[in-house]
Amino acid sequence: MKSVFIGLLLLWSYALYGADSFPPPFTAHYKVYADGLPVGKGTRTLSFRQNGELQFDSIAETTGLISFFKHIRIEERTVFTQVGGKIRPKEYSYHQTGSKPRLTTISFDWSKKVAKNTFKDQTQEILLDEGTLDKLLYQVVLMQELEQGKRQLNYKIADKGKISTYIPTFIGEVHVKTGIGNLKTLKYQRVSSNKKRHTTLWCAPSLHYLPVQVEHVETDGDVFSMVLQSVQGLD
Repeated sequence: MKSVFIGLLLLWSYALYGADSFPPPFTAHYKVYADGLPVGKGTRTLSFRQNGELQFDSIAETTGLISFFKHIRIEERTVFTQVGGKIRPKEYSYHQTGSKPRLTTISFDWSKKVAKNTFKDQTQEILLDEGTLDKLLYQVVLMQELEQGKRQLNYKIADKGKISTYIPTFIGEVHVKTGIGNLKTLKYQRVSSNKKRHTTLWCAPSLHYLPVQVEHVETDGDVFSMVLQSVQGLD
């Protein structure tokens, strides 16, 4: 259950192209569930730096009874820029504390079109294609592309020493109950390459297409979800 919970906190991924549809600064708070039971909380924050760079942070941790036995805290951060109307990641970090602590970093050198990915005490180089994102930044890009009216989504993600392709598929329009009311959403689903797992996102047009619910189904049938509880900056 712990590994799936960690994976759920890293789910959502996106690419940005125009300032007019770029999400404003925001902070969103979520509750995390495992098979319908609350197990944790999470916060996502998009902010602008004084040097013109942008930053997206994700902090998530177990709470309640599960936290008493095994506390897990995950901090993710992506720093990125807009170059010629396109989004380029600059630095990505993932820091897990608690049992089995873990640290992963990716530094992007767009002048050489190479990223250095350090994980498990090893560093690997990734050759970059234009439009490559990291696992956290892709979540912001998805919001902007949906705001632009795009519905066919396809993302190149730098992770674990290679580039993977994420293709969320549009399922339909669905209303979702959240901590701030019943919201109209666009439902997208991404199936893993081995077809054994799938992740579903519900993105609300009224909140700049913020994913207000995320559901992950594991190979053993376990279901994990995140549901929005409150948000500042997107109304």
